[in-house]
Amino acid sequence: MFSTARTTFALLLTLVLVIPSFAFELPLTDHSVREAYFLGQHHDASTESALKPYLHTFPPPKLGAYISDIRLLTPYAQVIDISNSHSSGYSAQQAAADYHARGEIVIVRFHIRFTPTYSYIKSGNDRFDADTKQGIHVRSEDFWQDFKAGLSQDHGQWLQPLSRQGEPVYVETSEGGGIMDGAYIWLTFEAREVLSETVTAEIYTPDGQYVTSDFDLATLR
Repeated sequence: MFSTARTTFALLLTLVLVIPSFAFELPLTDHSVREAYFLGQHHDASTESALKPYLHTFPPPKLGAYISDIRLLTPYAQVIDISNSHSSGYSAQQAAADYHARGEIVIVRFHIRFTPTYSYIKSGNDRFDADTKQGIHVRSEDFWQDFKAGLSQDHGQWLQPLSRQGEPVYVETSEGGGIMDGAYIWLTFEAREVLSETVTAEIYTPDGQYVTSDFDLATLR
């Protein structure tokens, strides 16, 4: 009897060791989706507190482009974030449908902002833009393509993203128009390819900066 019990325990322990475990649920249960949905619908300090660990902000550099923040969203955090973005008319059923439509992914967003030394207007004399001919030029909306961004684990090994996209960010001017203020770079990853341990978001700027931030997926849901 004792030998059988000991053998059973050993088998269970082996299963625990070989089956990958995730601090962030994969897949999310119906209960977790509803929980995240209602947390997002609070639109208050509890929502802000729940999403805060997924956003890392940085001070501006002395020179060059400004990586103002890096955001990493697990499947659970995505449900909170999307629910929070809807003030009304967004149901728990729709949140569940959206979650299943997205699939199990991890999303990383890099926010690039212009500065006086890396701005919407670029000049040929800009020390960080040696390839530009002399004169004044406006940066194209796809300037973010010059930035190399990624996610790494396992001693610096970069993960292969499912997709890489970017979009310009515009701000309103005093005249009522809009002007490009920077851009977002979005990377999506297969969640099951991301280990439940520290993951490093990294970005290299065209002016030689290297900005990095660690997210502990063993503690993020």
